[in-house]
Amino acid sequence: MNMQDESDKCTKKFLKLVEEKLGDTSTVPKAAITKYCRMLTIYCDTDGKVSDSFVKSMEKCINEIIEVEGLKEILDACNTCPDA
Repeated sequence: MNMQDESDKCTKKFLKLVEEKLGDTSTVPKAAITKYCRMLTIYCDTDGKVSDSFVKSMEKCINEIIEVEGLKEILDACNTCPDA
């Protein structure tokens, strides 16, 4: 599976969990989730060998996501590298 497919899979999983838990995805920062999933895919693909600025950008996405009530728990569930 290529990186784009992995990223899309992460985004779909995240939004599905949001819908199951919150029922409403209108308040969810979808762009931040998509960006976060892309970055997580790159991070996993490089075994964590990324620049400090990459990590800071990833943390910014995380902070934007967890500002929404209930999303920290979902982020924690999705914050893993896919099985190889």
